[in-house]
Amino acid sequence: MRRFKGFTLTELMVALAVIGIIVAVVTPAIVRMRPNKNKMMVKKTFYTTEQIVSTLINDSRMYPDFHLACDLDDGAVDYACAWGFDYDSEVRHEGETYVGDDKFAGLFKSMLNVKSNSDDDDYVFTTNDGVTWDLTGTLGAWEPGHRDSVEDAGIGTILIDVNGTEAEGGDGPDCLQTDDGCDAENFDQYRIEVLANGKMRIHEDDTEAIKYATINTSIRDN
Repeated sequence: MRRFKGFTLTELMVALAVIGIIVAVVTPAIVRMRPNKNKMMVKKTFYTTEQIVSTLINDSRMYPDFHLACDLDDGAVDYACAWGFDYDSEVRHEGETYVGDDKFAGLFKSMLNVKSNSDDDDYVFTTNDGVTWDLTGTLGAWEPGHRDSVEDAGIGTILIDVNGTEAEGGDGPDCLQTDDGCDAENFDQYRIEVLANGKMRIHEDDTEAIKYATINTSIRDN
C-alpha cells in the first residue's frame, strides 16, 4: 500500500511565515488604492454646489441680469451694486417665496434632497447622502460699498461636512483640516465661497479639499 507523506510542522511554519510577509507587504498598497470616501464626497459635493449655483445664476426668473450704479463710502468710484446673487427681490419657486437675506440659501436648499433639518436653524440640514450643509454663512445680497471691488463681491460661505455632523446624526471628527486635532488625513469639513457673479472657490486654507476637487476645472479658473 502506498503511503502519502504530509507536511511537517516546520514546513507549515515556514509557509505561514511567507504568507505573513506577503500580507504585510501587500496590505499598505491595498489601503492606499482603496477609494477615500471623504475624498469622493468632497468631489461630489463641490460638483453638486457648482451645478446648483450655475442653475440659479443663469435662471433669469430667479436672478435677472440687473445692474445699478452706486458709490463706495468715499464716493470716488462707481460699482455695480445689484447684480447676480445681489438681486434679493422676491421670487416664487415651486410654491414657496424666497426673498432678502435668505433668498439664496432657501433656493439652494430647495434643489437638494433634504433628509432632516437642524433643530437650531433651517439652513443647517442633512441630505439623503449623509452630507450636512450649513448655509447660515450666506446672504441674499451685500450692501453698497460693502466690498473693495465688484470682483470680490460675495454672498458668503457654505460649510460642508461630507459625512454629516455628529449633532445631525453623522460621524466625526467634524473639523476643517486647519482645526486643532484635524489634519490633511482626517478632516471631514471644507468651505465653498460663493461670489455674487456666480463664481465659486474653495477656501484657500482648505488645501486638501482643493486638491480633491481639481477634477472640476472651474476650481482653478475662478
